[in-house]
Amino acid sequence: MKLDWFAVITAVLLPLSAYAGMYSQPVLHLDSKTFKSVMANEHAAMVAFVAPWCGHCKNLGPEYTAAAQSLSPLIPFYAVDCDESSNRGLCAEYGVQGYPTIKGFPKAGKGAAKEYNGERKRGALVEYAKGLVPERVKKLRVQGDIQSDVQGFLGEKSELPHVLLVHPSSPSIPFLWKVLAHRFSNKLHLGYVRDTTSHDVLSLLGIYDSADTTRDSTRVVAWSPGSQRGEFVEYDGILKFNALLEWLQTTFTSAAPSNTKQRPIKAPQPTVKSTNKEKEQIPTQAQNDAAARRAKLEEMERRDKARREKAAEAARAQAMATEPEPETEKEATPVEDAADAAPAQVIEDASLPMEEVESKPVPEEAPDDEASARDVEVEKTEVVHEEL
Repeated sequence: MKLDWFAVITAVLLPLSAYAGMYSQPVLHLDSKTFKSVMANEHAAMVAFVAPWCGHCKNLGPEYTAAAQSLSPLIPFYAVDCDESSNRGLCAEYGVQGYPTIKGFPKAGKGAAKEYNGERKRGALVEYAKGLVPERVKKLRVQGDIQSDVQGFLGEKSELPHVLLVHPSSPSIPFLWKVLAHRFSNKLHLGYVRDTTSHDVLSLLGIYDSADTTRDSTRVVAWSPGSQRGEFVEYDGILKFNALLEWLQTTFTSAAPSNTKQRPIKAPQPTVKSTNKEKEQIPTQAQNDAAARRAKLEEMERRDKARREKAAEAARAQAMATEPEPETEKEATPVEDAADAAPAQVIEDASLPMEEVESKPVPEEAPDDEASARDVEVEKTEVVHEEL
């Protein structure tokens, strides 16, 4: 059975998140034990290294949370409490010298971290995080011979399964599709094409039906390695990140024997002229198929909504049950805030002595009215990248 890693990670980290209490969902709080295991399962992530007594860290919270909401679940946002004694070695390993320190991980724990020195605003954080995802999608440009364009796409990286997103209007590749291409790098070859107004690409594939008003013109089709143009599998679920991720994992990267090849589904052949009796039966069958598809999509949407509401309710309940006590003022030698300090170089994984993080940098408290203004902005934030 395939595990929903995001759900598993959320369940494990909810107690930590509620205990730390500095950032709201979907930001998850990591410690030295969960950091490496979580980062091993992600391909791009943002991490804020913070301290609970740091005023700038508290003021970062609304903007950081808003950015996380905008990109959830495509790019996860995490936070690490460097004031916790068990986490000091981890913070030293990543060269944290002031708070807050924000780092981007293009390949999670498998590559170098990149320190973020930009503006601590939702928009700037979102754009930086999106820049962590490389361009791996093949963009097809339909300029004449559509059949040749599609065949050329299938001829590239012939040892890999091919997955094509056909979009009716967008000239640019959706960010969701770029994230999936990054996630399945070296496992799948993803392509994108903007269809013509007359739906020439869908017609070439044999899956366009002008009479079927229940189907969206945004379609996803996939070919196993070595398949011909007319031999493909069409995705028939909701066009959201988690649903597409699960389908691609199940269809092409499941733990099946390596010599097992999925039987391709051939594209529908042109229909022949029907008799009068057959014509009377066609509308009924088409309506039944359309109703079945609608019911399936509605059920998937309902489950997706229920999962999100359950996770949010659990987070709220946990936060109320473990409300942290007011902390006493800590005395420490003030240092410059991380953003004002000299930019740290991109570092590789390396251990630093514990002594280097004994003194706690204490940035100055920011005005409360600034934090209130940011709280208002968070309420207006919406998820804008999760759905095609």
